[in-house]
Amino acid sequence: AVVSTQSTGQSVNALNSEGVLFSRSTPLSYLLENGFTLEILDEHLVKHSTGVAATPFYGANADEVTEKIKNLAASLEIVENKIAIQENLRSKLDKLEEEFGPLEQKRAELLRRSEFRTNAVVWGGLFAMGGQFGFLARLVWWDYSWDIMEPVTYFVTYGTAIVMYAYFVCVRSDYNFDNARERWNLRTFHKIAKRNGFDHDKYNRVVEQMREIEANMTQLENVGALLNAKKQM
Repeated sequence: AVVSTQSTGQSVNALNSEGVLFSRSTPLSYLLENGFTLEILDEHLVKHSTGVAATPFYGANADEVTEKIKNLAASLEIVENKIAIQENLRSKLDKLEEEFGPLEQKRAELLRRSEFRTNAVVWGGLFAMGGQFGFLARLVWWDYSWDIMEPVTYFVTYGTAIVMYAYFVCVRSDYNFDNARERWNLRTFHKIAKRNGFDHDKYNRVVEQMREIEANMTQLENVGALLNAKKQM
């Protein structure tokens, strides 16, 4: 039969160059002589196709016909192996996605909490700078005079420069508000994650495995497309 449905849930169809399905009664010799495309529909309703070039039977000897049939069988085996590998990868990916869901949900909650604490620190720094400004202004214009407070403001400014340089020594990077904020946020996240028992290494491992499987599935599709292109050349 040209069109067959297997017990595995896969269906194999033969189509002409215009995409029209051949009937079950179409002789194999007619298909081989005119060329056709094998289309396999797996249990997930994903199509896998491979082209079979035409082979003229008039004037062809038995060896040529036998070789053509062997090539057809090999093409079917390649497609079936491709489907089996894809099913295996898809099964692994589904399991990883089930494991990834709760981890991602918990991570998002921890990120929200660390972001809230980081924003509190940022706004706290702004209020502290405003308080310092008001305190120095009172000392200059009310309690003392500029002649007395000038050296104090100098040391305050120089102390700030020392803090900035200490930041560079510790992190090996110039002080930048954006970078400092992200570093503080990351530090806060890891503290909260450790306190709540979140396994960040496991999360990274699951993400890496998912990316690797998706890359393998994409590469498998590209290999299948390349084989079809070579058959049609």
